[in-house]
Amino acid sequence: MVRIVPTRWTFSQSRDWLSRRASALFARPRRVMLAVLVVGMPLAAAVAAGLAADNASESLREQGAAQLSLYESNLRTELERHAAVPMVLARDQEVADLLRDPSPERVDRLNRKLEAIAATLKASALYVMNGTGTTVAASNWNAAPSFVGQNFSYRPYFQSAMERGEGHHFALGTTSLVPGYYTAQRVVAENRTEDRTGDRGAGVVVLKVGFQELERAWSHGREKVLVSDRDGVVFITNVEGWRYNALPRRLPVTLPAASPPATEEIPTLPWAFGGASDRITLREGNAERRYLLQSAAVPGGDWTIHALTSLAPVATRAQQAGLLAAAVVALAALTGHALAQRRLNLVERLALQEEARAELERRVAAATAELRATENELTQAAKLAALGQMSAAMAHEINQPLAAIRSFADNAVVLLERGRPDAVRDNLAEIADLTDRMAAITRSLKGFARRASGTLGAVSAAAAVGQALALLEARLRRDSVTVDTDLPASALLVTGEDVRLQQVLVNLIGNAADAMRASPRRHVRIALAAEGEEAVLTVRDSGPGIAEADLPRIFVPFFTTKEAGDGLGLGLSISHGIVEDFGGSLTAANHPEGGALFTIRLKRRDSQT
Repeated sequence: MVRIVPTRWTFSQSRDWLSRRASALFARPRRVMLAVLVVGMPLAAAVAAGLAADNASESLREQGAAQLSLYESNLRTELERHAAVPMVLARDQEVADLLRDPSPERVDRLNRKLEAIAATLKASALYVMNGTGTTVAASNWNAAPSFVGQNFSYRPYFQSAMERGEGHHFALGTTSLVPGYYTAQRVVAENRTEDRTGDRGAGVVVLKVGFQELERAWSHGREKVLVSDRDGVVFITNVEGWRYNALPRRLPVTLPAASPPATEEIPTLPWAFGGASDRITLREGNAERRYLLQSAAVPGGDWTIHALTSLAPVATRAQQAGLLAAAVVALAALTGHALAQRRLNLVERLALQEEARAELERRVAAATAELRATENELTQAAKLAALGQMSAAMAHEINQPLAAIRSFADNAVVLLERGRPDAVRDNLAEIADLTDRMAAITRSLKGFARRASGTLGAVSAAAAVGQALALLEARLRRDSVTVDTDLPASALLVTGEDVRLQQVLVNLIGNAADAMRASPRRHVRIALAAEGEEAVLTVRDSGPGIAEADLPRIFVPFFTTKEAGDGLGLGLSISHGIVEDFGGSLTAANHPEGGALFTIRLKRRDSQT
C-alpha cells in the first residue's frame, strides 16, 4: 500500500498570530467608540440641551407674555367694571339730596340702597362722605364696625376726589382692617354756589373692592401673578405671603439678589438672582426653583403686573434633548463599533480561511510530491520487475555472442599456429561485431534501468518505439511475436521524457505479448501519426481483447487480469499517470476487428527546445 506521511500542521500557530493581529485591529474601533462615548456623548448632550433650552425658553417667554397680557386684561376689566358705580351714584339725585339734607329717613333709605348695590357687586364697602370727609351713609351701616360717622378726610382718595373729581387708592382699611382698592367720585350739588370755604363739591361717593375673586381665579393658573403700586408694594397676588411685600428695589433682579426693605414695616419679597436678568430663584420647601420674570405696566394707572413662570419645563426639555442626543451618539457609536467589529470579524475569518487554504495547498503539494516520489519508486520497481522478466531472454542474447566470441578466439589461435593471419583478422572482426552487439544490449538495459529526471522536453516518439522494441526483442522472438510498425519518415517530436515514455511502451508491448500467449496468431501493430496539435501513438494486439466489465477499471491500481504471481496490477496505472504527467492521455478499447487497442495522445513539439 502507498503510505502518505502528513507534513507538520502549523494552522494553530497561524490562528494564534491572526488572533493577536485581530485583537490589535479590534483595539482601534474600541478606542474610537470609547472616545465617542467619553467625549461625544457629553458634547452632544450639552449642545442639544443648550439648543433645546434656548428654544424652550423662547417658547416659554412667548407663552408667558400671552398669559401676562391675559392677566392684565382681567385686572383692567375688573377695575373698569367697578369704576362706573361711583360715577353713576355721584350723579344720583338721592345722594345729592342726602348731602344737602341728611335726614334720618334719607340716611336709612340710602343705607339700604348702598347695601343692596354692594351685595350685588360683592364689594367690600360702598359709602357716601360729605364735604368734610365724614361718612353719612354706608353699605355696612348695620355691621360692626360701621363706616357711618367715621371721618376719612385724611385718605388720599378723598383728597384727590375733592381736588380733581376722582381718586384711586389701595390701602388697608383703618376701621375694617381689610385691604381694598378705593375708587372715589366727587358729588356736585345742583344750583349750588361756592361757599365761603371755597368747596366745590357736596361730598364723595367711595367704592371699596377687594380682589379675592380675581386672586382666586389667578390661583388656577401655573404662573405666580402679582400687582405692585408705584412704590413697588404688592397688593394683589395669588401667592399667600407675598401681599404687602415690597419688590426688590431694582427690577430686573440682579446681584446682589437681596435688597434692603423699602420701609422698616414692609418686608421685601424673598427673590434671588436666577442666573439672568429675567430669572428669579425661589426657595420652596427644601428645593430652589427658577422662574421666568415678566412685567407689564397697567394702562391708566401707576400699577405694574408681574408674572413668574416656572422654568422646570425648560430644564425638562433640555434634559430630555440632552439624553436623547447622548443616546443617539451612543447608539451611533455602538452601531459603528458593531459594524467595524463585524468587518474585522469578516477580515479575520477570511484571513483564517486564506491561511487554511494556503496550508491545505502546502499539505496537498507535499502529499503530491510524496506521491510523485512514491510513484517514481513504483515506476522504478516496475522497470526492475520488467528487467527481471526480461533477464532470461537477455541472458540468452548475451550468452550466444559470448559463445561465438569463445569459438572465434579458439579458431584464431589455431589459425595463428597455421600461419593464416588473414583468417585471424576476419575472426577478430567478428569478435568486435559481437562485442558491439553485447554493448548495445547492456546500453539499452542501462538506459531503461536509470531513474527518470522528471524534466519534460521534446522527445522523438519513433526513437522511443525503437528503443522499447530493442529491449523486448529477445522476449518477442522467444514468444514468436511479430511486430509491425507504421512510423512517419520525419521525426515527430512530443512533450515528454524519453526514459518514462520507453517505460510506457515497454509496458504496453509487454502486456500485449502476455495477452497473446494462448493465441495462435501473435501480432503487434504500432502506429504513430500526427493529428493537428497532437501525436497519436497506438499499440494494437491480436489477442482476445479486454472484457467489457474490466474496461472501466483497467487503469485502477492493483487491478490485474493475469494469474497470481505474474504481476501486481500497477503497470497500466503507472503508465496512465506518466502519460497524464506529460499532459496527454492514455485510453484502452477493443478494436472492432479484435484485440486490444491502447491509444496514447501527446502534445506535439516543433523543436528540441
